[in-house]
Amino acid sequence: MRHNNDHRKLSRTAAHRKAMLGNMVTSLFERERITTTTVKAKEARRVAERMITFARKGDLAARRHVARTVKDPAVLRKLFDDIAPRYAERPGGYTRVLKTGIRKGDAAQTAILELVGKDDKPRGKKKSSRKTFHKVDIPESPVIAAKRAAEQAAKKDEEEAKAAEEAAKKAEEEVAAAEAGAGEAPAEEKKE
Repeated sequence: MRHNNDHRKLSRTAAHRKAMLGNMVTSLFERERITTTTVKAKEARRVAERMITFARKGDLAARRHVARTVKDPAVLRKLFDDIAPRYAERPGGYTRVLKTGIRKGDAAQTAILELVGKDDKPRGKKKSSRKTFHKVDIPESPVIAAKRAAEQAAKKDEEEAKAAEEAAKKAEEEVAAAEAGAGEAPAEEKKE
């Protein structure tokens, strides 16, 4: 069983491991990108994400908590003043690990650990591979279909009645305009 095995030991004592990860995180916040082995990058990412989350709180207790890991005061200031506000609206996922290949000397898998940009959007949720079911067309109830057909026929009759009324009005206007035009033409001829 693997109870409480929640981190990689990296073949180091606890004090050595804590110091190494603190130094890596400090370098990450200072340069915003470091190159290391993939395993160390994944462990340093855990620490860095927690430090940024504390820095987002911004209070004195959070500053003291982060100062136990990030020893350089200038980097600590940069973390609280520049880096944490950058991720104020982001719900986690402040870093990324990019695998770069195999190191020549000892064939270790290397990776780049970097802070994500402000404009980088987090990935959406993974699409679930649920079983899809085909939709079955269920015919309508004959009563509902008859009501719908009656409503559509009534609407159609109303539209036709409105169109007929409008056509009749237009015809009356044209006739009135023609009569008015015919009545004016002789008056104009008389004046000439």
